[in-house]
Formats: sequence, C-alpha cells, structure tokens
Amino acid sequence: MEDKSLKSKIHNEWKNINQNSDRVFNLALIFVCIILFVYCYLGSFSFFEKAFYNVVNLQYVKIIYHNMMSFVLFFVIGLIYTKFVIKSNPSDFGLKLENKKLGIILVLIAIPICALCGLSCVLDEGMKATYPLIDFNIYSSWYFIVAYFTSYFLYYIGWEYLFRGLLLNSSEKKLGAVGAILLSTLISALIHTSIAGFGKPMIETLSAIPAGLIFGYIAHKTKSIYPTLLIHFFVGFFTDLFIFLIA
Repeated sequence: MEDKSLKSKIHNEWKNINQNSDRVFNLALIFVCIILFVYCYLGSFSFFEKAFYNVVNLQYVKIIYHNMMSFVLFFVIGLIYTKFVIKSNPSDFGLKLENKKLGIILVLIAIPICALCGLSCVLDEGMKATYPLIDFNIYSSWYFIVAYFTSYFLYYIGWEYLFRGLLLNSSEKKLGAVGAILLSTLISALIHTSIAGFGKPMIETLSAIPAGLIFGYIAHKTKSIYPTLLIHFFVGFFTDLFIFLIA
C-alpha cells in the first residue's frame, strides 16, 4: 500500500512539474545532452588513439573517425530520434529550404567572406598549430584528400542538423527565435572549448559565438540547414587551404 501510494505521489508530482511544459523541447534537451556526452567521450581523438592504436595511418584515420562520429550521432541518430521519438517530419527541422532565393544569395555572399576568414587564420599561431587536421604533405594522394574533405562535409551535416536543425527548431516555440538561437549558440560554442576535450584554439572558440548567432539567424530565416551547412563547410575548407599554402 505504501509503495503504491509513493508511486502515485511521484506520478502526480511529475504531472504537476510537466503541466505547462513543451514535450518536444524537453525531449530535445535530453537528446542533445545524451548525444553530446557520447560524442565528447567516444568521438574524441584520444579515445580512438587508445582503442585503435594499431590502426595503419592512425593520425589520418582518427580524423576521419571523428568526423564520421558527428555525422552518425548528430545526423543519422538525430533523424531516427526525429521520426520515431517525437514522431515528426525531419523537413520541419531544417531539411527543407523554405526561402530558396534568400538561401542562395546568402551562400554566394558568404563565400568570399569565408575565404577572408580562412585567410585571417594564417595570422593566429593557435590556428596554424591545429589546422589542417591532417598533414597534406604526408597524405597528398588524391584519395586521402577526397576522403578527408568528404568526411569534413559529413561532419558539418551532423553538426548543422543537431544545432541549427533539431535544437533550434525544437526550442523556438518555447523560447522564441532569439532564445532558440542563443541556446544553440551557447551549447555549440561550449563544444569548441577544452571543456569538451577537443582543445580548440581560443580564437576559434571566440569566433564560434558570433558565427553561431549568424548561422542561427540564417537557419531561422530560411527554415533550413542547407545554407549554414555550405557556409560552415567553406569556412573550414578555406581555413585548411590557406594555412597549408601560406603558413
């Protein structure tokens, strides 16, 4: 009798707490917390080095692994979560382009800006020490480079779907557009810090804040992750290219 009463009290308390809550928003936060925990521990370079230390071309393969973990955890599992947990259409979470003309214009404007951002990274010692993630002098064969940039693109698909697709759109009803953009920016910027175990250069972490705000606004206006996906990829591509060629 006591157990039943206790169970009933817990159930009623849970109902009271959730009275005016947003189910999609709550589940999105739970999903993001869990998936980022897995990513930070199992998707790190150090984990791969310890678990697969006998792999040939370890320094190269660990980068591909890290990039693919973003794609699998954030995008593939994110799609499964969207369809089967919250039972929603993924197109409502950024996999559509509502304002195609605006999206194309923004990407075209952003390309030269991305090139300038990449070029400016040559001036920072932390960025030069970190990028490119692979040594193009060692892995100079076309298949190494193609595989690397393909995994890079897949990495950004995962990243953009999680932050500018799933999290942003799940939060907008509850927090409003500004609040949703700020939340996605806060979490994505934190992942750039040493807190997540990836040890990004300080300038990159600082840049992640305005970039997150801009990307969030673009995703909000276009209702799509496609423009931010391309822009984000071009930033990474030009950073690697200019640091390798100049620095």
